[in-house]
Parts: sequence; structure tokens; C-alpha cells
Amino acid sequence: MSQITVISKQPPGGRCSLYLRYAQTLHQALGFRSEVRFCDGSATVPPPAMLVGEMLVTPSDGVILSPEDIADSLSDRLDETQVADLRQLLEATQEQWMEEWSHA
Repeated sequence: MSQITVISKQPPGGRCSLYLRYAQTLHQALGFRSEVRFCDGSATVPPPAMLVGEMLVTPSDGVILSPEDIADSLSDRLDETQVADLRQLLEATQEQWMEEWSHA
């Protein structure tokens, strides 16, 4: 079983809360364990960030993790169908978070 670690500020802001939601989706869909590490910007890996195992998932746009970034980071552990299914689940998670965040 894989470990997902979310590096978050306390309290979690926008991107941190989205990454926490992504971790919940990964747990529900794939059974990945998730852990949250609260730290500040002086940490080795500053928040917000997500690790799959020990590998840092890097945002392709340099700013915020997308469903594609996360699904692609797992392509060595999942087959193509699982990656596509996971991408759809993460996209739904992102859309729901964006809807809630816009009304906050």
C-alpha cells in the first residue's frame, strides 16, 4: 500500500485544502494511506506539496497540482485504465472543491 503525504500550512489555505481533498480521493479510490504534515515555508519541502511515497509530485504549471499531475505520478504503479479512472475522480474532486471555495 502506498503512502500519500500532504505538506500543509496550519490552518490549511486554498491549495493545501485542495491537496487534502486529493489525498482523501486517493485513499477512497486506491486505499492509499494518507498523512498530513503541518509546517511553515522554512521546511525542506514548503507547503503546499504532495508526496507519493517519497517522491514529490511537481505541478506541471509550476503553481498548483492538477489531477493530471497526480495521476501521471502514479503511472508506474497503475495501468492505463486505472490512471484514466483516477484522473476522472481527481477532476471531480477538484471541481467540487472549486465550487465550494468560490462560495466560501
